[in-house]
Amino acid sequence: MRYVDRGRVAPPPSLSDPDGAGARERASAEAHYRDPRAGAYKFKAYKGDDVKQALRTLFDGKCAYCESRHESTSPADIEHYRPKAGVVGEVGHRGYWWLAADWSNLLRSCISCNRVEGHRIAAVGMNAAQIAAQATRNAGKGNLFPIAAARAFQPGDDCDGEDPLLIDPTRRDPAAHLRWHVAEDLSLLAPRFDDRGADAYGERTVEIMALNRQALVEARSRHLQRLNELLLDLEEALDEAAQADPADIAGPLRRAARKLASLHAAAAPDQEFSAMARAFVEDAQQRLLARYRELIGAIGAAV
Repeated sequence: MRYVDRGRVAPPPSLSDPDGAGARERASAEAHYRDPRAGAYKFKAYKGDDVKQALRTLFDGKCAYCESRHESTSPADIEHYRPKAGVVGEVGHRGYWWLAADWSNLLRSCISCNRVEGHRIAAVGMNAAQIAAQATRNAGKGNLFPIAAARAFQPGDDCDGEDPLLIDPTRRDPAAHLRWHVAEDLSLLAPRFDDRGADAYGERTVEIMALNRQALVEARSRHLQRLNELLLDLEEALDEAAQADPADIAGPLRRAARKLASLHAAAAPDQEFSAMARAFVEDAQQRLLARYRELIGAIGAAV
């Protein structure tokens, strides 16, 4: 999960126009919910083609939560950060229906993050065999929306004051709450810790979205293996440059530059699992600088 600036994509007209589908539906839903006995309203405005395209652009075709590219094999869900049709554990809450067509409340999600399904879920310290031996348990956002303060129940209530524990990557930088843990060549996501214990936002987000479900861990770990292969090639090129005569150093430095550029490209925001890749590259750069500082400084001149 990585931070995404929602301001870089304009709100879709069907939701932002004063007479658009979103505004008309909001007025209809408000009339519907005046009846305390009314059931859930059938919302449709958030499914507009311009909404789907805007979310695809905003999240670079990836899930907002796990950063997987899934649309070649399964459709994307339009996810309501604040659930539109009820809140698990909140008796009498009819959902944040007034935000059903609010652009700021919509995210792009894969099915496995958004829907409640059975998963084998890894914990830090497990190996692949231990993960595979886990019993499946249900996880996924569904209508979960845990908060740390007072709940908003109707239009006009203070949503900003709820202090949601689930990270919305367009509102809160996940990097401040989550850390990557690598063991047994597996890439696992964990909350950050301080002297007060586990970060509550990171902990609940990993738990609710099942961000360590088996299939996702396996996909991230395959990507991690490719990053490690690039890093090994880079180190080999730098070792060769360190041992080369001055007249022969340009070639290995050019190879090192290409490998370094490939590592940075893998961590670009539009790439799958970019937050994991960014953490990997930042850590690798620190280690490389400690060992090859002078050579890395010379790479630019050799390109």
